[in-house]
Amino acid sequence: MPIIYLDATPEVKSMAHMAFPGYTGRKFKLDNSGRPVNVTSYWDGGSRDYYSAVNLSTGTRIDVPQNGTPFDGGPVAPDGVTVPPGYVIAMRSIFGGEDMGLTFYVNPETATQFLPAPDVLTEDELNVLGCTRSYKNTYGGMTDIRFHKSGLTRDAWDTASDALKSRKLLNKAGAITTSGRNAVNQNSAPINRW
Repeated sequence: MPIIYLDATPEVKSMAHMAFPGYTGRKFKLDNSGRPVNVTSYWDGGSRDYYSAVNLSTGTRIDVPQNGTPFDGGPVAPDGVTVPPGYVIAMRSIFGGEDMGLTFYVNPETATQFLPAPDVLTEDELNVLGCTRSYKNTYGGMTDIRFHKSGLTRDAWDTASDALKSRKLLNKAGAITTSGRNAVNQNSAPINRW
């Protein structure tokens, strides 16, 4: 399953606060692939990932110390850490000095409590969401690029766009929402056509 984008619900904010008490951002992702998590953490070129493991039933947090350099004794888990059921490993990523948000790594058995309900989309709705996610609407003096790239008629575009706005997969201005990103990921073929 691809990365799932999470809304800043009270539950997600609570989990973020358990992992990183000082985090006030609104960018959240979930990875329930079950792959081992590389918890190497040190500054390199203005970038660093911080890790914290949280027991979901007790709220107990274990911070992963800086590791991975010869000065720290090397990586603490060279083959990565497999997340056990009932736990989450949270990663706060700083890239080039910019906070990229939190990614929650969970065991696939634990993931069901975090997964949003799937959205079933028509072909036109999927096309509108895919083009909205993939293209800027204006560029180099051209306007309405998303519509032109979709290959839909104006009526089909407007009908699909209105349906997506009513389901809050697009906002009122026509921008894709977190739920819209997840809907595209759930309904797309593995090879992205946009």
